[in-house]
Amino acid sequence: MRVFHKFRPGPQTLVHFYFKKSLIGGDQMPLLDSFTVDHTRMEAPAVRVAKTMNTPHGDTITVFDLRFCAPNKEVMPEKGIHTLEHLFAGFMRDHLNGNGVEIIDISPMGCRTGFYMSLIGQPDEQRVADAWKAAMQDVLKVKEQNQIPELNVYQCGTYEMHSLDEAQDIARHIIERGVGVNSNDALALPKEKLQELHL
Repeated sequence: MRVFHKFRPGPQTLVHFYFKKSLIGGDQMPLLDSFTVDHTRMEAPAVRVAKTMNTPHGDTITVFDLRFCAPNKEVMPEKGIHTLEHLFAGFMRDHLNGNGVEIIDISPMGCRTGFYMSLIGQPDEQRVADAWKAAMQDVLKVKEQNQIPELNVYQCGTYEMHSLDEAQDIARHIIERGVGVNSNDALALPKEKLQELHL
C-alpha cells in the first residue's frame, strides 16, 4: 500500500484562494500567515512555527505547522489522515504536555499534507519533533481498528471513513524519514511575488 497519493493537478488548481475584492464589502480579504510562505520549498516531514501570539492575560499561544508530506507532490489518503487525527490528538499530548506546554488542538489541513497544532507555551521545534516521532511509534502499537478512540456514530462525524492500515503507513513514513525544521525566513514569499499573485 502506498503511503501517500501522488498529487494530480485538476481544473481547480489555479483558482486563487483569495478574491481581490470580497463579495460583500469590497475590501481586500486578509492574507493568512500560512499563505505567505513558499510551499514549493517546504521540506517534509518537518516542523514550522506558523504563528505566535499573546493572550490578554499574558499566555503565549504557538501554532505549529506539522508538515507530513511535500505540498503539491504527495497527499495523505483521507481515511488514513482521519484515523491519524483520532490517534495523534491523544498521543501527542502524552509526549508534549507538561513543563509549560498544553496542547489546545491538533487538526488536519484541508490540503491533506499535514496538521496544525495550537498550544499554550513555546516549545522549541526539536521538542515538538521528538514528541511527533514518539506519537508515531504509539500509532504503530495500535492493534485493531476498534481501538481507535471515538470511533462511533455518536462521537465522529464520518465514523466509517477510517483506516488503521493507512494511518500506520503514514506513521512508518514519518519514522523512516525523520522530522526536520522549516524556517519561516527561508520560506517567506517576497512582497513582489505576493503582488504578482494578486494577493
